[in-house]
Amino acid sequence: MSWRRPRIALAPTMAALDVREQKIVTLRFYGNLTQSQIAEQVGISQMPVSRLLTKALVKMRGHLDVAA
Repeated sequence: MSWRRPRIALAPTMAALDVREQKIVTLRFYGNLTQSQIAEQVGISQMPVSRLLTKALVKMRGHLDVAA
C-alpha cells in the first residue's frame, strides 16, 4: 500500500467540510498545531476550535462510512 493512499482517500472527505472546518483540520493534523495555536490563527477562542474540530471529524467519519 502506498503512503499516498490515505491522503487520496481523505480528499473527498475534506471537500465535504466547510472552509473553516477544512482550515482547522489542516492546521491540526497537517500543521501539527494545538487547539490554542489554531484559535490564535483563526481568531476565535480554543473552545469553539474544539467544537468545530469534533464536528468536522464526525462529518469526515460519516463520509468515510458511506464510501466504504
